[in-house]
Amino acid sequence: MKYDMSRLEKLLILLSTNIGSEKLFELILKEAMTITNCDGGTLYTLEGDQLVFRHVYTKSKYVEMTSRTGSSMIPPVPMMRSYVCAYCAMMQKRLNIPDVYRSNEFDFTGTKDYDRMNHYRTQSMLVMPMVVSEGDVIGVLQLINAMDAHGAVLPFTKEHETAATALCSIAALYIENWMLKRKIEKLEKQGEEI
Repeated sequence: MKYDMSRLEKLLILLSTNIGSEKLFELILKEAMTITNCDGGTLYTLEGDQLVFRHVYTKSKYVEMTSRTGSSMIPPVPMMRSYVCAYCAMMQKRLNIPDVYRSNEFDFTGTKDYDRMNHYRTQSMLVMPMVVSEGDVIGVLQLINAMDAHGAVLPFTKEHETAATALCSIAALYIENWMLKRKIEKLEKQGEEI
């Protein structure tokens, strides 16, 4: 599947408008899924010593949750190397796993629980750090089950990695702005209470 670059232009214009945080996370995740032609994904932001789930979507199962609707079902990921998302953030390293059920590198208990609950089979996984210009990781994008033109699951390719890396770089800037805005609003609120 060839990616239409005009979609990226439209995304950048949309992200530059004053959209809410839930829409921001949704747009980033769904565009990454389009670029890589994958079935699902999760976007996390790094907050303190944990990765907080912001948006999850699985097309084939019609499962979609935001942090507002699914926070009780998807707990934060602690920053421990045994978790693939945490390892990705800590090492600032993208991870391309052809089949999570054949990998012994990470604790995929959460993934396997999700699969069981949703009668799903996670196979390929691409996990990308979202890094801002200072070199700090502010989030992680996890993509699930790359597909060929007929819907068969296959490993993520180098082309998928390159395209997703570019999108993560762009997305990181917008997420960083959202986080800064949130900090300013919190400080202003504290100032009003004094």
